Amino acid sequence: MMPSLFIAHGSPMLAIENNSYTQALNQLPNLLPRRPRAIVMFSAHWEAFAQEVGTMETFPTIHDFGGFPRELYEIQYPAKGDREIAEETVSLLQAAGVPVSLNTSRGLDHGHWVVLRMMYPNADVPVVALSVNPNLKPEQQYAIGKALSPLRAKDVLIIGSGSTIHNFSYLDMRETSGGAFEWSLEFEEWLNRTLTAWNVADLAEYRTLAPHADKAVPVYGSEHFVPLLYAMGAADDQPVAKRLHMSFRYGSLSHTIWQFGEA
Repeated sequence: MMPSLFIAHGSPMLAIENNSYTQALNQLPNLLPRRPRAIVMFSAHWEAFAQEVGTMETFPTIHDFGGFPRELYEIQYPAKGDREIAEETVSLLQAAGVPVSLNTSRGLDHGHWVVLRMMYPNADVPVVALSVNPNLKPEQQYAIGKALSPLRAKDVLIIGSGSTIHNFSYLDMRETSGGAFEWSLEFEEWLNRTLTAWNVADLAEYRTLAPHADKAVPVYGSEHFVPLLYAMGAADDQPVAKRLHMSFRYGSLSHTIWQFGEA
């Protein structure tokens, strides 16, 4: 079985940097049992009220950010789609009662390609892109991931791309040494305890149970947090969670990698 992964995509600058986090991303394929047949990937930067499943012959690269070095806008990640896996993904969601549609026009945003480029720089693993819906309840997001669990037995790698802490109001742009605010550490450690215990009930109530939750996951935008729930749900049949990496940028922007299920 393939595990599922939650990966923080951080700042777009990661795409052109060499640091402890990019090195951890580079090494991720070595931790998998085999090369994936395809990658099914939820990105925080694709929000939709109904679940969308994206496939194309070759995905265009979306540079959905502004004010960064020109080098970033020149990056292309021409991943191929996988129509068969995309259609199976749609069928699994429909069987679980999830409203879903196939999208054949949207490219890969930086939540997809910043991560994928670190793992598979040659863009030679087919991709199926998935939207997120932050308006759903955590239990519903988890259930969508759970519906896709059978794909893991077919060597499909399921990834949720977002960030467990993502709040521009609490970024210290001068903090580039890797230091973290105490509240950030406390939130991440609560998550560590909750996920490793596979305590889905408490995770669903993170807004009230987790320390500093409204700082970590702003009430006006949980889209970066919810890919964690999709990825965890995808390993519901193998409830083992392991944090593979944690580091910080700007005091609170967390770079975490979580593995769900056994590799």
